[in-house]
Amino acid sequence: MKELGQIVSENLIFLRKKAGMTQLEFGEKFNYTDKTVSRWENGSIIPSVEVLKQIAEYYGVTVDYLISEHHSASEMSVTANKSVSRKNKAIIAGLLITVVWTVALVIYLANVLKSGPNNIYWKTFVWAVPLSLLLVAFFNYRWFANKRWTLITLSLAVWTTLAAAYITFLPNDNHWYIFLIGVPIQVALILLLSLRSW
Repeated sequence: MKELGQIVSENLIFLRKKAGMTQLEFGEKFNYTDKTVSRWENGSIIPSVEVLKQIAEYYGVTVDYLISEHHSASEMSVTANKSVSRKNKAIIAGLLITVVWTVALVIYLANVLKSGPNNIYWKTFVWAVPLSLLLVAFFNYRWFANKRWTLITLSLAVWTTLAAAYITFLPNDNHWYIFLIGVPIQVALILLLSLRSW
């Protein structure tokens, strides 16, 4: 029979990988470092009962589930397939972002060939930046559930959209105050991050 530390360790690894999270992401959910999570998962320490209860509630299992032996080799292979799926999702996200930049390049080149290099179509690249960031934020929120990176990419998308609007529509005017629009949006994003259910 396995020791309790090894059983808890296997269950924590199984549930974390099934959820498609890294040790760092898992640790952030419970305010622990990835080093602490690593120690839990290698069986050198067992989380306290309070922490086990929080983890059980997060995964929708019981504490008894976390301390009981019940994973077969086939279940573990399903977990391995999920981490491959995570890699595929990252590749799909990268491909879609590449499409955004390819479209921007095609628009630019088509207009350079038509009207020469002195045109305004270089601004398509300026708009490709916030669009790419929005895609990254969407995929991060939808597939990877990392609040911090979602906030960072959404924030960058807001500010680069304002910058793109300024460059495109107000280049010769001193309308810097357009950037003030970003302040309440940024505050709203931070408050949204603070919601536990988000």
